[in-house]
Amino acid sequence: MPNDFFLYDTERLQKLAPESTLKKGLQYFNENRVFDLEWSDNQISALVEGSKSDEPYSVTLTHEPDDSLQTQCDCANNESDACKHRIAVLYAYSDQFTIEDDNLLSAVDAAITERIKKGRNEVRIEHLSGDNCFSIWQASSIHSSTHWQQTYQVHLRSLEQRHNFCTCPDLAVNRLGTCKHIEAVLHHLSKGKDYQELRQSGNPNSYIYLAWESASHPQIKLHRAETLKAQLTNIIEPFFDHVDNFQGRLPEAFSRLTDSLYGRTDIQIGEDALRYVRHISEDAAQEIRGREITKAITSSGGILPNIQARLYPYQIEGVAFLASRGRALLADDIGLGKTLQAISAAT
Repeated sequence: MPNDFFLYDTERLQKLAPESTLKKGLQYFNENRVFDLEWSDNQISALVEGSKSDEPYSVTLTHEPDDSLQTQCDCANNESDACKHRIAVLYAYSDQFTIEDDNLLSAVDAAITERIKKGRNEVRIEHLSGDNCFSIWQASSIHSSTHWQQTYQVHLRSLEQRHNFCTCPDLAVNRLGTCKHIEAVLHHLSKGKDYQELRQSGNPNSYIYLAWESASHPQIKLHRAETLKAQLTNIIEPFFDHVDNFQGRLPEAFSRLTDSLYGRTDIQIGEDALRYVRHISEDAAQEIRGREITKAITSSGGILPNIQARLYPYQIEGVAFLASRGRALLADDIGLGKTLQAISAAT
């Protein structure tokens, strides 16, 4: 492993250059403009493709004996300590190294490792609320693919287990139990003096969360704090099995649980679990609505008012699916009447 001096995380990068330069440097790295990257114990060199010159810029970064960073670049900003080309080289160097050997990682491990790397040097964080680290943080990417800055909330629950939650869309779909925003908060905390103590003591509160331990479906689970009170135990015991998986019909049983825990401060009901139950509830309502629409069209012989066509049974099913969901994608084969189904669903 080369000298860690050149492994800059977000906090060190922010001391090196203004945010506009960091954003542009990260963009250059993501656009694969850095090439011929070489390094030794105290020096990195690379070529960076610019936007105003046909020839690439030569960049050299040197670790001086006094622990300072000496930089050189052929660009017009060669007097600056950190132009966008130098920042791009630092990102490229950081991308070469992971906690483990990439060749030995499974697909899931590799995906998690990629988010750890991005969280280390592509995300800004801020503590929003709470008396300790197990609370709410704000996270935003230094460089966004959109024209506006995306900001998300990270609900930190554990320093060891993938029990945390972020409001970003990546966490909602990747089924990894983490994202670069969560990893950015974990990296920040790992540099603190009391980190080991926090890991050993853990979260003082119990919490209910959504776990992706199964590759096929999520599971609502309970994490019990060591100081779980007897009164609270009696409330939650009927709702969880011996391995703390939620048992009971969703969403009805979960609604009874949340009502029983209303106003308590010694247990947290995760927003991820609440969203999952709401999603199940919405799906159930849509299924009922779909059956009602199917029954209504079928009873009229497959004909809708002002539609000069009789719908086939599979088209009735497609119309009911579209109309009951509010928004959906219909992907029938060509020639099966998708246009007719869309018009009928709108009707």
